[in-house]
Amino acid sequence: MNDHRRRGGPLNADRGNSASDRSLRGTPRSRCDQTELPRSADVELLAAWCAEIEADPTRIRTRFPAAAREIGRTPGTSPEPGAERVEDDVRVRLLLALGRGLADDADTLSTELHDLYRFGDADERRAVLVGLGHLEDAIGDRAVDLLHDAMRTNDPRLVAAAMGTYAARLDAAAWRQGVLKCLFVGVPLRLVAGLDGADARVDDELRRMVADYAAERTAAGREVPADALPFLPAPTQTTRES
Repeated sequence: MNDHRRRGGPLNADRGNSASDRSLRGTPRSRCDQTELPRSADVELLAAWCAEIEADPTRIRTRFPAAAREIGRTPGTSPEPGAERVEDDVRVRLLLALGRGLADDADTLSTELHDLYRFGDADERRAVLVGLGHLEDAIGDRAVDLLHDAMRTNDPRLVAAAMGTYAARLDAAAWRQGVLKCLFVGVPLRLVAGLDGADARVDDELRRMVADYAAERTAAGREVPADALPFLPAPTQTTRES
């Protein structure tokens, strides 16, 4: 067990069937909205954990890793990029409670987020990345480095989460590289925030980069992802769905 997990106490002491958790189940739910969670999730316990973390933000250190096991998760271990997961929703709600508990301390909030990401498994890291978009007003640019870290991996789930709404804080060059990374690892571009609408960040440089990528694929006899085609100056004959 690493030092980060030990700081909050042994995980076995925080099991959902412990005496302390049974007492928490009666905590009011006013600060944590559970209306969209499935019946399989323990919304009473989630509300209690949210209240607990808001009162003592250090509790996120043990509650966050235990959330899927104790509160609820979607069956299966390898979701497609962008797939909705119960455990992501649960963990984001815990992060929102953390944000409320540290509303006046952005630096400490950033430190806790970095530790959750650093010591977390892939599922926990994904949830942190998803949560950044909900906490960006509180943390500003303090967690941009987590996006860079996620995009150095080849895990499509992490790359997809990194290119959500918080990715608007990436500089133009890093954001373009993120779009290319999505193409390389098979993340559908519909999951990339900022590719369409009035605030789209698409520019001639991105189009050139995608065209170069498509040319390399074609020269190698490989298909070009279908969602890359809108960025190309001319149709590409062989396509596949991303």
